[in-house]
Amino acid sequence: MRLFLSIQTLIIGITMLMSVQLSALQMDLRTYNFYGSKPYTEIYLRVDGHSVAWKDKAASVEILMYILDENERIVAYDKYVMSLTIDDKITDLLQVKRYALPVGNYTVRVEGKELNSNSGMLEIQQKMHVAKPEGTNQISDIIPLEDIHADSSASPLVKNGFYMEPLAYHFVDTSHAQMQIYLECYSNEKVSGDLFLQYAVVESGMTQESPVILFSRVKKLQQLNTEPLLLTIPVHLVRSGTYQLTATIIDRNKNVIGFQKTPVTVFNPSADIAYLENYNESPENAFVTNIQPDEIDYVLKAMLPITNQNQTGTLKELIKSNKLKSQRQFIFQLWKSRSPQNPEKAFKLYMDVAKAVDKTYYSTVGYGFQTDRGYIFLKYGKPTNVLTVDDELDAPPYEIWFYNNLPVTSQTNVRFLFYNPSLAHNDFQLLHSTCLGEKSNLRWEVELYKSVPKEKEGNSTDATTVGPNWNRNARKYFEEF
Repeated sequence: MRLFLSIQTLIIGITMLMSVQLSALQMDLRTYNFYGSKPYTEIYLRVDGHSVAWKDKAASVEILMYILDENERIVAYDKYVMSLTIDDKITDLLQVKRYALPVGNYTVRVEGKELNSNSGMLEIQQKMHVAKPEGTNQISDIIPLEDIHADSSASPLVKNGFYMEPLAYHFVDTSHAQMQIYLECYSNEKVSGDLFLQYAVVESGMTQESPVILFSRVKKLQQLNTEPLLLTIPVHLVRSGTYQLTATIIDRNKNVIGFQKTPVTVFNPSADIAYLENYNESPENAFVTNIQPDEIDYVLKAMLPITNQNQTGTLKELIKSNKLKSQRQFIFQLWKSRSPQNPEKAFKLYMDVAKAVDKTYYSTVGYGFQTDRGYIFLKYGKPTNVLTVDDELDAPPYEIWFYNNLPVTSQTNVRFLFYNPSLAHNDFQLLHSTCLGEKSNLRWEVELYKSVPKEKEGNSTDATTVGPNWNRNARKYFEEF
């Protein structure tokens, strides 16, 4: 598999999720179908506990959930409050709802509103398909699990005597040496001969007919009407990237009778470095052999802005290490993936830009490309326009960068606002942006003009704006320029 993948592609591929971000709230919406005697759909909603405003050691979010059919008609509706206290064992707000839905295509729409803040609101929606069971043997959707333990309570997260918490974002990090999954197999009528469930980790993008299997195990099925299964998959040796978890019902002749899959993202820097150390494709004749040991730190740090998010942990570990072979291999594979025809030329062109950025934005804290402005320049390219303001008495110097088009995120009319609260040379920090995946700060105007605290509009705690003044033009520039 290719080592370097777009994190935007990973997340979109996993969730097919669309969102309108109106606050710092972060949600994960998942749907799973089960096909027992009474088919139903489970809808899991997770709200990141760190993205919610806390008050009196508690956090609460009001949820409106709609399920719409293909004609945009509401077929199910729910309103409830998700709450979390500082004494709870989990760190996120988590809820599951179950619905019996006819076969068809649906849209799940969720509106979340914080109860401890006037500004906390998020709207997300996700497509969902309820399939018609076919054949005598079926498999439910696969649920990767964050936590599982015996539990006899009435919690909606308890099923078959076990508390089962879904894995957030289907994302596995280094805290998981093994991953457990839950699924159900169904036999409408018992077939002659034995049946087996083969569960595996395969490279993403492979077809069912020719998968590249990284891990596989087989379990004999009992052919029950509903057979719940908890299965364990070792992930500590799997490299960072996106994979498919597959479950296949087969007979003794390996004929496929039922099949199910779900994507999962793995973050595992130690496995990445071990892979690089033992990589068979030697770059002795490649351009990276010319990078000297005393240059490697500079080059690696210059790569951070264009390294996909699922590989930044690996790169940071390589920067701290002295594994020259792995460091060179990382650079080689990065540029081979970005420019297969001529990775050396692309690398040299990029380093020319990186050196210019270093010189332009150099500060006392590190290389110029390690500053916020340098990082954004290398990651997204030269801005369409830059507005520099250093003569407002109520604010420190600030800059607004405008991008008419941002191919990386498929956005248009993107803005970044940097400011220099320390007044030190080139010490501009990113305060707010409209770019997906970058810092979004609803209180940016209050922070920029914090020298006039009495000018906040609305409640002093939740205020996001300051009063108008001829000497405060940042919002007008940011929204209208």
